[in-house]
Amino acid sequence: MKEWRFRNSKVRGDEVSHKNVNNYAKQAEQARELFLKWDQSKVKLRVGITADDNFLYVDFFNEHFKVNRLDGEVLRCGEIDEKADYNPVMIIYDVLCNSKSGATLSGEWSQVENLSPHSNFGSKDDSLYSPSGKYFSGKVELLRKACENLGGFDTGKSDAGFMFNVFPFLPMIFQFWEGDEEFSPRVVFLFDKKTLEFCCFESAWFIAAHLVELIRTEMDAEFSMGFYGR
Repeated sequence: MKEWRFRNSKVRGDEVSHKNVNNYAKQAEQARELFLKWDQSKVKLRVGITADDNFLYVDFFNEHFKVNRLDGEVLRCGEIDEKADYNPVMIIYDVLCNSKSGATLSGEWSQVENLSPHSNFGSKDDSLYSPSGKYFSGKVELLRKACENLGGFDTGKSDAGFMFNVFPFLPMIFQFWEGDEEFSPRVVFLFDKKTLEFCCFESAWFIAAHLVELIRTEMDAEFSMGFYGR
């Protein structure tokens, strides 16, 4: 099956511009059409991926999703199933259709920008996720609570460091480093060095962006319930 590629690969966890919405919808539709051409009998039923005659079931950041095998629609499961957002849709399609046969983890970590030798990002690029770093600054207690609520495992490293299961078979680490007089606040994402056996480089960026969105949403929810400052 021909792989798709994200046209907007420099995803940094910021708000999605309205002018990109139509483009994203077109990309999601193209990915859906490619999924329908894919030989579904080749799906690797890893831990967290199951199937029946009608759906493929996928766990993504501890949430349940299902992919309709007839029309390709990706749904977020709940009391009432709802159409999944762009990031989960594209990431799930990529992992289902493009992960390598026999893909395994190395047990070694790499910053997301260093996963590909062809990356245009440098490991010392201070602009990476800088808006998110500024947003989290001064809110470490609230950030840690949000990560715990999302199922993250405290790594004990950085001011707020948590390991998450993107899928049950694919972990990642989020780290936030508070700023000081010399350094700006910084967000770092660590993935297994062999992550690109499971998804493309662009998907890794979309995974990082999606986690930022989840964390910020959870922080807003905690703040509205009066957690901040307790």
